[in-house]
Amino acid sequence: MLLFTTARELVTNVVKHANARRLDLRLSLRGDRAVLVVADDGVGLADGVLATRLAEGHIGLESYRVRLEAADGHLSLVPGPTGGTVATVDVPVESPVAAALA
Repeated sequence: MLLFTTARELVTNVVKHANARRLDLRLSLRGDRAVLVVADDGVGLADGVLATRLAEGHIGLESYRVRLEAADGHLSLVPGPTGGTVATVDVPVESPVAAALA
């Protein structure tokens, strides 16, 4: 469920804030970890914008970062190679699920 809600938050942010024309979403299984990549060709994230938004009380992405880290996962947001933003989520998958998907 955490992976799904994180994906929904990332896609919603692209729609609301990125002014993107394209969004790519990829989900893969690497061993016992699920890796979600959400990339867009939008305006990108200006330096410090996430810290500023958090200080203003907008906790969306930061709350997901905390939840993912509590689940031994990770969220990274980096500029895309030609603009926009690439968000990568890496989170462990429970063994029975990983075995079923392998």
